[in-house]
Amino acid sequence: MTRGDSRAAIMPSCVCLRRKGNWKDGGEVMIKSKILKCGYSARGALLLLLRTDPNLDLQSVEEVYYPYVRLRYMITVGKGKKIARLNKISDCVIDRVSGSTYESRDEANFEEVEFSEDQALAIQVSMCECYEIGHGFTLKQYIGKARLMLTPKMRIIEEDVFYKKFYVAGCLDDKGQSYYILVDSVDGGLSVLDHGTQTEGLLPSEQTSGPQGVFE
Repeated sequence: MTRGDSRAAIMPSCVCLRRKGNWKDGGEVMIKSKILKCGYSARGALLLLLRTDPNLDLQSVEEVYYPYVRLRYMITVGKGKKIARLNKISDCVIDRVSGSTYESRDEANFEEVEFSEDQALAIQVSMCECYEIGHGFTLKQYIGKARLMLTPKMRIIEEDVFYKKFYVAGCLDDKGQSYYILVDSVDGGLSVLDHGTQTEGLLPSEQTSGPQGVFE
């Protein structure tokens, strides 16, 4: 999974722990959706954190589901033998909170799960906006690499609306200040988030050790 040409994995641009508190017919609203298949359970994430730092002052762990969509494009330049070599399939993954785009080179492994709506970040980018963003990003990426002077034909041949699960571990440092560690449930990548951030706000994700190969 890449942003542009880099080999960086999907990471959310922000993590919102604000709970919506939505209820329906006296019961909790649930979401049934595809998520990227997890390589780490909550227990596995805890063990990973404690192996990384045995002295970690762990206070809490929350599961957060982050929304994405993957659009697979068929890009067609022409039918002639020489020019047909430029035809290709390209995948674009869009962060549905911030609208950030990523180019995917790996096949996704999904599983169907059900989780509370309160655990999911609110979708800010509509599918119509995703189609517009994805088309522009994929076209720019393709033309930049192929160095074409003409505009290819593009059509979506497949799309996946999915979530990715992260574990957000609340910790205290040696001065008693709160900070958070984001654990990637797919590959166990760790990102330390800013100190002193409140769970009712946004936690900007400053990657310190970005995970690789999200779709693997």
